[in-house]
Amino acid sequence: MLNINEKQLLRISVSVFFIAFVCISGCQPTEEENNSSAQSFAETNKQTPPVDATTPPAPSTKKENSSEELKTLNRDGITAKIASWEQLQQFVASQKGKIVVVDIWSTWCLPCVREYPHLVAIQEKYPEKVVCVSFNINYDGSEKNPPESNADELLDFYIKQKSNIQNFISSTPDEELYEKIKLASIPVAFVYDTSGTLKKRFDNESKEYGKEGFSYEINIVPLIEQMLKDSSQ
Repeated sequence: MLNINEKQLLRISVSVFFIAFVCISGCQPTEEENNSSAQSFAETNKQTPPVDATTPPAPSTKKENSSEELKTLNRDGITAKIASWEQLQQFVASQKGKIVVVDIWSTWCLPCVREYPHLVAIQEKYPEKVVCVSFNINYDGSEKNPPESNADELLDFYIKQKSNIQNFISSTPDEELYEKIKLASIPVAFVYDTSGTLKKRFDNESKEYGKEGFSYEINIVPLIEQMLKDSSQ
């Protein structure tokens, strides 16, 4: 028989054991709780993959202005497009694989008009290998006289010269263009190689070509012939 003290001690022991069991059972998560906690931890610590700085950006879907979208004047099979200097550069860049000659001229520039037939002759001689471009800069930026205002005069000139080349009429005012390309006066011609890189600029500012200035026959045609020879080797 247990005495009173022993009975009390037994009750206390049972109570302590029961409380300990309940506490231990309550702190152990169930399998469902374990899974939930693991998922929560993974989501919390999920890292975004690092961005590769060398990866080029996705190409823009915005369509650039091209020569095909430019306003075009047409008469008797001769065409001329109104374009800015930047749009002309886009055209030059699109002609890779061919030599490009860009002649900047005006109807009031006598040396320009004198040399113009030689520009046309280059195109006739090398129709598959050279692209000749005339870029007229009669436009002075006047709102009353937009680039197309002297279209009749220019088309008359193109037809007379049989200018079946790439004719452009500048929408960039002449003084603005001079500043853009660091030019004091015309005539000036640019020759680009088949990769679209500027090979040589011809102008009369440095007096490199004497009092008469550069000419197609003496300066530009020999350069083009040498470039064609080098590209065929």
